[in-house]
Amino acid sequence: MVNPKSDKNVAVFFMEDNKVVRQMLFSEFEALLDGYVGMPDMADQEAKVVYAVINAQLQVEALVFFLIYFDEEGRADPEWNIPVERLASVSASGPDLGGGVIRLSCRSQCSINWHQKELWDPDMTPGSSHFAAIKKAVEKNRLGFDKVEAEIVVPTLQPVGDDQIPTITMTAEPVALASSPVAPDAEEVEHRLKLARLIKNQRLRIKTLESQKVSQKEELLRQTRLESQAFKTRQQGLEQSVEKLKVINDQLQEKLFKRNEQFLGLQDRISDQTTHLSDLEDKLKHAEVAEIEGLEKQKLQAELVIVKEQLDRRDIESVYREEREEQLRSELEELKGDVEAAERDSMMTKLKELEVVFVAYHAGVGHVTIPFSDIYRYVDSPIGYAAAKCYVTKNIYSKWLEHQESPVCSYQNSDGNLCGESVKAEANPGEFELGMSDRCNKHSAL
Repeated sequence: MVNPKSDKNVAVFFMEDNKVVRQMLFSEFEALLDGYVGMPDMADQEAKVVYAVINAQLQVEALVFFLIYFDEEGRADPEWNIPVERLASVSASGPDLGGGVIRLSCRSQCSINWHQKELWDPDMTPGSSHFAAIKKAVEKNRLGFDKVEAEIVVPTLQPVGDDQIPTITMTAEPVALASSPVAPDAEEVEHRLKLARLIKNQRLRIKTLESQKVSQKEELLRQTRLESQAFKTRQQGLEQSVEKLKVINDQLQEKLFKRNEQFLGLQDRISDQTTHLSDLEDKLKHAEVAEIEGLEKQKLQAELVIVKEQLDRRDIESVYREEREEQLRSELEELKGDVEAAERDSMMTKLKELEVVFVAYHAGVGHVTIPFSDIYRYVDSPIGYAAAKCYVTKNIYSKWLEHQESPVCSYQNSDGNLCGESVKAEANPGEFELGMSDRCNKHSAL
């Protein structure tokens, strides 16, 4: 848009990866702020935006690099209140983008301190700077600004003091096309101006790089704090799980103890019933021998049947209790394994937080530093881990170790006798060849 009070154009550029991905008039951006329109493709994102003041010759005069957040529906933050117009008018000088030194407001150069965190620093890397991308977008003029050709001007040297940077005042007046030599004083002033601008640009770049370094450091510290908190939360969870498993373990131990007591009591009762059964059988035999009356004999037989049924039930209960006891023992062993695994994971987590370094020595490899991610793989197979570091198989590495301990010819004849002649020990497991390095000259070809 063109400011009605002046001939300035105002545009807003959305930046991403050192490129202008979207551009609009400031009036369109104001509609965005008022919530009349949204940007669904920017949902739940913080956009890097540039407010640009452009003169009638389509040259950048002022830039403000600010941040704005869009919610889950792609609508601009209703509390956004950065005074970009004010910042553009009172900001310090920046680089020259073709129309003279611009006014620049960014995080490392903000004239209103409490808005500093709401701004961002441009990338000034040659070849991929944000300034070059903005200048290119302004030159393409996709927003359709009217361009007014500038009048031909003549530089007039203004006298200055020794402690000031000389300036050139541009005065509009007709100029003859005939070439004439430039005065030495003017060349010197122009050179000093270019040098001063270059120094200022480099200072600005150093300032932005320092600001980026501080931001990266703060982000790194934040990520470290989050990871540390996550580790502490996980450790607390593991410790709570261990305590819970210990309580369950104690409860199962107590339950198993009671089951054992019940089982012993049941065995005593079965023994008593068995004794009673024996007594009844003896009485029955005696009754048969004495030829007692049939009624008493039938009574004894009925009582014998009842006792046998009771014993059968006791046997069934005994078998069931044994099965239940075995099941409880299995659950107890499983819980013990869970407790040991939880304690091991908790210990490994503490060692990782303490940044403990694991170092192991293996022949042919030397001292090997084992990263935390490989510690379980190393514990499962130290020989296999060392073999992988030597780029050989586990079998070759094991044979090489035997060769190192006893460098003799391993050839066996048909009778199974070993040659046993001394051979030169191969120092590198990667160069060890089974059937060649471990055999003498006589048997190396066999």
